[in-house]
Amino acid sequence: MSRKRSPHRQQQQQQKELSNNAITDEFNSGQVVACYGAKVDVEDDNGTVYRCTSRRKFGAVVCGDQISWQATHDNEGIIVEVLPRHTLLARPDDIGREKPIAANIDQIIIVFTVKGLTDENYHLNHNLIDRYLVAAESLDITPVIIINKYDLLTESERKQLESDVNHYKSIGYQLIHTSTKQERGLEQLTQQLQHQISVFVGESGVGKSSIIRSLLSDNEIRVGEVSASSGKGKHTTTATTLYHLSSGGDLIDSPGVREFGLTRIEPAALAFNFIEFRSYFNQCRFHNCLHKAEPQCAVKQAVADNEISQCRYENYLEILESLNQKLSPY
Repeated sequence: MSRKRSPHRQQQQQQKELSNNAITDEFNSGQVVACYGAKVDVEDDNGTVYRCTSRRKFGAVVCGDQISWQATHDNEGIIVEVLPRHTLLARPDDIGREKPIAANIDQIIIVFTVKGLTDENYHLNHNLIDRYLVAAESLDITPVIIINKYDLLTESERKQLESDVNHYKSIGYQLIHTSTKQERGLEQLTQQLQHQISVFVGESGVGKSSIIRSLLSDNEIRVGEVSASSGKGKHTTTATTLYHLSSGGDLIDSPGVREFGLTRIEPAALAFNFIEFRSYFNQCRFHNCLHKAEPQCAVKQAVADNEISQCRYENYLEILESLNQKLSPY
């Protein structure tokens, strides 16, 4: 005697069948160009953008991801596969879990400006710059440092700034001074972005959005239509968005952050990502030297001899301490 299904079970089965029928059989490829929580915008090979839902089993899907998806009959889509990434920029969230920011990037554009130029609080956030540089080195991608709002500086302030960033130039990093009001440095930056997928990072208020608007010219800045979590509109400064440049290349705008923690980097590997340290490693007494308290450390001697920036070395020690704290069980 066959067992009769309950009306509730029958309703569940019908809903499941309707859900399955709502997805077309065709698989499409595309690139994630905007993220709004559980929803993402995916651009297909023809340039058409679809709003898609990502399944939890994929983890966070981010701008730059190449994905496979199936369209639904409501002109949206379901992501069915996230293709392997060749790079992934991430930072820890508030409770230490890895939070991906952008995938498959070729270079990181680190945007900063000087604060408090006319008072005692004058500073350039070297520690945050160095954290981004370490992230770039660990991913083997090109970093470019942008010092924005150059038009706001007096001549003496510009000289002070040049002195403050000279050690980055001396070890081979590219610096570009930009001003959207004066259109300074934008042509050089445009050339740097050609044929690359670049992510823009930096603190809030440094002018990333203004630079991007200047670079996009006639292209329209996307505004997120709906936040999946709140149902309210969200501007792109609170979401991560990918734009195509008419001059060639793609850029990804990420939300501003006050701090940038490092993931996937062990304390013993940190020094390798300070590129000016590398030539001294084989001169240290101990092969596993952390360049902190060990005797006969060639890196520390290079700092004392002004061959390595004192500022960079102090940032190295601070980052090293933060990585050790992350590993500590207490």
